[in-house]
Amino acid sequence: MNARILGLAAFAACLAVPAIAAVALSDAAGSYTISPSGSSIRFTIGKAGGGGFDGAFGRFKGTIRIDNGDVGRSKVDLTIYPESVGTGQARIDAFLRSDAVFDAANNPEIQFRSTSVTRTGDTTAVVTGRLTA
Repeated sequence: MNARILGLAAFAACLAVPAIAAVALSDAAGSYTISPSGSSIRFTIGKAGGGGFDGAFGRFKGTIRIDNGDVGRSKVDLTIYPESVGTGQARIDAFLRSDAVFDAANNPEIQFRSTSVTRTGDTTAVVTGRLTA
């Protein structure tokens, strides 16, 4: 079960930054705030034979700092509040918040903290880090 939680949270973290045209990392240098007002963390869980459901996390916060001089010193920090998970289906929401999945009552935060950032191109980098869920 933990592997699924980590996979979901890692995928969700990748979606936290809004999609925009690729900009050279050196031109994007600076600090950015990740918040529900300008970003979204959405997910889809498929089901064998079709169907499945979509959902989102309504509460999260974080920062991205891109270091112009050394992209390797850049940082990403993201906190997701699992009690804010929503699919539009009360029964599924309750299951996701329960101790069978997120255990939101006892684990109120999912955190991602980068441990390294490696430039892979002029406009791309791989962010590696610790996901705690």
